[in-house]
Amino acid sequence: MSYDGTMTRAVVWELEQMFQGGKVGKIYQPSPDELLIHLRRGEHRGALLISASGNKASMYLTTEKREMPKTPSPLTMLFRKHLESSTILSVEQVEMDRVIHWTFETVDELFDRVKRHLYVELMGRHSNVILTNDEGIILDALKRVGPAMSRVRQVLPGMKYTLEGIITKENPLTVTEEEFLEHLDQSGAVSTKNFLIQNYMGLSPVSAREISFRSGIDEKMPITSIEAQNLWRGFQNFMEELRAHRYRPQSLKDGEKIVAFAAYPLTVYPEEGKSYYDRINELLDATYHQQEHRDVLRQTGRDLMKNLETHLERARKKQQKLSLELRESKDRDRFKVYADVLSANSYRVSRGDAEAVLENFYQDMEPITIPLDIRKDAIQNAAHYYKKYSKLKNAQELIGQQMEENRVNIQYLESLLYAIDSADTIEEIRELKGEFRENFLKKRNPQKGKKHRETRGPIVIEFDDEHTIRIGRNNRQNEQLTLKEARKNDLWFHVKSGAGSHVLLSYRDRPSEEAMIFAAQCAAYFSAMKNSANVEVDYTFRRYIKRHPANKPGLVLYTDFKTVAVTPKREVIEKHLNQQ
Repeated sequence: MSYDGTMTRAVVWELEQMFQGGKVGKIYQPSPDELLIHLRRGEHRGALLISASGNKASMYLTTEKREMPKTPSPLTMLFRKHLESSTILSVEQVEMDRVIHWTFETVDELFDRVKRHLYVELMGRHSNVILTNDEGIILDALKRVGPAMSRVRQVLPGMKYTLEGIITKENPLTVTEEEFLEHLDQSGAVSTKNFLIQNYMGLSPVSAREISFRSGIDEKMPITSIEAQNLWRGFQNFMEELRAHRYRPQSLKDGEKIVAFAAYPLTVYPEEGKSYYDRINELLDATYHQQEHRDVLRQTGRDLMKNLETHLERARKKQQKLSLELRESKDRDRFKVYADVLSANSYRVSRGDAEAVLENFYQDMEPITIPLDIRKDAIQNAAHYYKKYSKLKNAQELIGQQMEENRVNIQYLESLLYAIDSADTIEEIRELKGEFRENFLKKRNPQKGKKHRETRGPIVIEFDDEHTIRIGRNNRQNEQLTLKEARKNDLWFHVKSGAGSHVLLSYRDRPSEEAMIFAAQCAAYFSAMKNSANVEVDYTFRRYIKRHPANKPGLVLYTDFKTVAVTPKREVIEKHLNQQ
């Protein structure tokens, strides 16, 4: 995703339509890299969020409520002093770059009418918001840049504002055919996509891919192998849309993740997964809100996930160690043979021998080599082997119990990791953290008994008039669905030997094969193996399921099951989800 020059042009055009001649209201600084400026003109009202963050440099109207510092910073006070209650004279894009120039008219301390200029530079990690007077002298900036930070371009109060070092490429809106073809001739064997990005300001990989597609050219083809006129025609077609401000704001999703967004039609991508918006600012607000929401979720769940992964790694290592001990315990009869043969032939063994080769009367007197402790005589070595045999005999049952307990722990930890990865709200992650403390660490859950915001219920899909499918989002919902809500003849589906959701298929008379296959696909899709093909899914009737003795949320035992291999078809499942 990228907020490139094409998006900047579209946003500036929309803001100009809404707020030119309007007024500036309150100004806030939600974070060190952000400004929030309230704008109004007639019926139009909006909170303009400007972010100079390196990973989400952007400017758009937002409807999201943000937490503000209780005490405004000195920079906030300076911006309020110069811009609050001012009139918006103009908002312009600098050529086709990611630089926006706002011009305001206000009244100074002497009640003279003066102009103030705000430059919003959306340049990745070099992004900034700079306030100047009418002579271009910098009053202050969101990020001050001194000589130690940049020898090329300093941004400090009292200095002259300049665009030197920023505008380094051609403006694609004004380039002529002759200039375009000349650039092609001089650019060597670079790919079509890279030629467009490297030579023309404001073009991102997404817009370069769109231009290549409209030209009928593979974006990866070197420009020495393409028809120049075709690329020029596709380039002109794209630029004509921008000049005429023919926008169609849209985003493209891959599952739940937005992978691309643009103000223009993304013809390079199929229609599936696209969402359309009435306004460009609505697109950006929804897109960045989702990105920010996912970032907060990842940050909130990071410590819990790290803790879970640590415990899971320990449990897996323990399982390997127990497995080795179990194999050794099953080979315990060898030590009894050693002991019996040594006892019967003790007179033939001397202290200090490292090994003894004796006849094994358990195997037709075939020679057997017995390792010995050189510090012990034959009887003491035999006693050692008898003791080892007895210990392993008693340990086999205990090791089996420990392995089963540890296997359950591994299964439970994997289910928690899957639930965290699938969580869509901070409240869900908090619940998972409390569940982990209470059911695995055996510690008191500090959240238990507290009133929480209601989290989302299970997923419900009305497959048709005869069939309903319910899917748990986490261990708590899995347990509720399977053990408390399901009827005894409901069909239960779960991915085989993996973490995933419980899927229940309810039906009126008898389940159809089509509904059963779809329910199995849902079980595969809502699991840790959603991106695999031929996923094995177990299914059985609810009456053959019981709570696991370990009494951990979401863990069950089941019998009388069958297994089917399916490939989760995301487009089919999401189509049903979108219809609910």
